[in-house]
Amino acid sequence: MGDFSNSDRDVFILRIPRMIDRGALLSRYSRTSSLDLRSLYEKEFLTNEKRGEDFYRRVFLEYGDESVSELVTVQFAVQNVTNIASQVIEDSRIGLSFLEKSSRYVSYSRKFAGRYLYASSDRIGLNGSVAKDYEALCEDLFTFYSDNLEKAKKYYEDRYPLDSINFSETDHAKYIDELTPAEGEIAKKSYESAIRARALDDLRFLLPASTLTNIGISGNGRSLIYLVQRLEAYGTRETSVLADQIFAEMKPELPELIDAARNAHGRDGVKYLSNMYSEALHRPAVPAKKQLVELLDFQEEETALERSVGRLLTTFNGYDQDNSGSKSQLDLNIKRFLLDQIALRQNRRDRLHRIFELVNYTFLVNTNFGAFRDFHRHRFFTTLRGILTCSAGYDTPDYFLSGEELKMDYSRLMERAETVYTRIRETSGPLYAQYVVPFAYRYPVLASANLRELAHFIELRSTPQAHFDLRNIAIQMHDAIARVNPNLAKLIKFADRNQYALGRLKSEQRKERKMRNLEGQSGP
Repeated sequence: MGDFSNSDRDVFILRIPRMIDRGALLSRYSRTSSLDLRSLYEKEFLTNEKRGEDFYRRVFLEYGDESVSELVTVQFAVQNVTNIASQVIEDSRIGLSFLEKSSRYVSYSRKFAGRYLYASSDRIGLNGSVAKDYEALCEDLFTFYSDNLEKAKKYYEDRYPLDSINFSETDHAKYIDELTPAEGEIAKKSYESAIRARALDDLRFLLPASTLTNIGISGNGRSLIYLVQRLEAYGTRETSVLADQIFAEMKPELPELIDAARNAHGRDGVKYLSNMYSEALHRPAVPAKKQLVELLDFQEEETALERSVGRLLTTFNGYDQDNSGSKSQLDLNIKRFLLDQIALRQNRRDRLHRIFELVNYTFLVNTNFGAFRDFHRHRFFTTLRGILTCSAGYDTPDYFLSGEELKMDYSRLMERAETVYTRIRETSGPLYAQYVVPFAYRYPVLASANLRELAHFIELRSTPQAHFDLRNIAIQMHDAIARVNPNLAKLIKFADRNQYALGRLKSEQRKERKMRNLEGQSGP
């Protein structure tokens, strides 16, 4: 199809086979007088197979300009990594995009090649008696998960019977016996999917951090350099091996460029990051707290409005804040601005004005590790986290509270996990002890964000289909903001506080309808 999508227009797509050449060619924009990139390609690249890597070698050696590596992108997969390694990967906030296997919609009840999906003790670097303890506990956690999948589904079917569910998406209730046969099929399928999702939401509390996951990643060269360094610096066998594997896969695709991860400067960077990670190992453990969300830092509302909306209006509208008359007029216009912004937003996809990025809040979020993994995906938060421990206690979802014997079995597994965690910590260190901690254990983190991002998070994660832990975090954040900044909190107008029997139901209905419409369009 050619190396470009067209030969005569000012907007075109690069179809050059090698990513390294694409990045190098785009980087030439900054230092060429050529009016057309396609002509430059024919002149400098077409007959020179090494032009891309030669360019990056020269730029790094002569200029030390790392920004040019951002124009090279790669899509790759990382499979069968633990949830410890996956969170190190997903600490990246700029330059990498991720999509990870879901523990909410994919069951972990099956064995593959005779094993449940957790990392073996030798793979993560455990040996001796603690390795046996680790393997035995993981096996029992997964077995308990598998044994309870159908039971959990039955529990929620009994709790929310099919004939009690309102399947209408309007204000008028519509139950299963009021639907047409076609609508009834969609409703039943949606109900079954929602029940299964709710059961899996509870069962994932059992999964240990060593549970294996898969991640699809798209990223630029600069972020990949940093990813390799960070994985190498983290300090576990798994992340070190993963750093080597990613480097080896990128070497043929990004010659010269990826070498920056392991040249002299790259090694210095690894050493620095390693020292940063070591500091986290020596922090005291966070004590157990019952409060899910605690607002630690904020601005008084008057100050927040003056430093955001007030500055916007004075900078561009010419108000003199030293003049009392102008000050009162400014206060009035700040109120008008807020009312206008509230009125302008028609749905949650209408983002707040950028000025609200100047209003910041810091929270302590004391959620479980399973929910943290979802929270962690919001990369505009500044999230500060330590290592995973058992010191803050654990959460118990509804299903495991539904019977005294079931509750005791669940509690015994959690307590046993803490015992094995302590043994591994004493023999192999705190980094390796993380692998045995179940998702149920709380993982307190500091999270700082501006009001614009918080509005996005709160409105997205309070939707019915969000995991119940994320919904609770979102709603409690909104409550905390409303207590200290009530007028600013009104901007977050699409937070959903309703209670739902099966949160996934409506989204499953929409999915089923779309699938059936597609099947109908494709025809026989």
